[in-house]
Amino acid sequence: MPIPARVLHIFSLSGLIIFAGTTFAADREQPRFVERLQAHAGTQDNQRQLISSNQQRSYQLLDASRHSSAPLIIVLHGGGGNGDSMIQRWRAKAMREGLIIAAPNGAGRTARMGTWNAGGCCGEAMSSHHEDVAFVADVVADVKRIATVDPSRIYVTGMSNGGMLTHRVAIALSDQLAGAAVVAGAMFGDEPSPRSPVAILIMHGMADSIVAFEGGMSPKRLVARAQSKPFKPVQYSVDFWRRANGCGSAPAVVINDDVTVESNTSCRDNSSVFFYRLRSADHTWPGKTSMNTPALEQRPYDAIDATDVIWDFFKSNHRQTDVNKRNQR
Repeated sequence: MPIPARVLHIFSLSGLIIFAGTTFAADREQPRFVERLQAHAGTQDNQRQLISSNQQRSYQLLDASRHSSAPLIIVLHGGGGNGDSMIQRWRAKAMREGLIIAAPNGAGRTARMGTWNAGGCCGEAMSSHHEDVAFVADVVADVKRIATVDPSRIYVTGMSNGGMLTHRVAIALSDQLAGAAVVAGAMFGDEPSPRSPVAILIMHGMADSIVAFEGGMSPKRLVARAQSKPFKPVQYSVDFWRRANGCGSAPAVVINDDVTVESNTSCRDNSSVFFYRLRSADHTWPGKTSMNTPALEQRPYDAIDATDVIWDFFKSNHRQTDVNKRNQR
């Protein structure tokens, strides 16, 4: 199949060097490579600015929706990072699935060292009382204004400090979100109940040396100094959402070597709670990656891929909108 001219143009500008004796690991790899180039050619990937709570804030937008109504996933980086690290984790998935990814940037002393105010943590954002839940809500509103977002498929996920904020965003925006996912995050015990159930997935390594599985102040002094409250144990977060979602029955449990999954699927308003307990995982976003991982992420872990697992969870959850309800009458 001939390669479109715009793809050839992108190929020439990319500066890729192809050795004469290399054939992309045989001809079967070339269509996949070209597909990735074609997907990239159809995306918008840019940095956007907005005013939120009287402050100038920014986020990175990757729009692979191909101009059709698409899911929006808000991805929140860990402390000491920025939106680009999360965009890289989601880029390939967005291109394959036609997703809109918005990666807000936290507040920090430099543009690449952002943190989030998640109540009891962390750093610059917490000490300066940044309104980060409101910022995420403003990002959702801004993306809905400029992109073709499916309002029944809006999701939020976060890593570490971003996972802590994800809990708070899921509570505050419970009437807008179809699902949330927290990786290596924590709660602090002062969270209100959400107005509506929210399908949620919680993933945490039992060997986490930054946000300990059993809670408390972080074993990492740098992080502990950025806290104002101890982390609650991971089980506290799981139980919080089981109560909030009205999950009455005991969870189904599946153990697969290092990974234990507890699932509550018969919760109020078709919500659910999934808990991934990773026996040997440290503080990390699970999955194979070639990117430079943020400094606080410890030891790669590839028994599962967090991006794959989270997207599979998200795409099985839709929120019933007012339009859906009217159409059903």
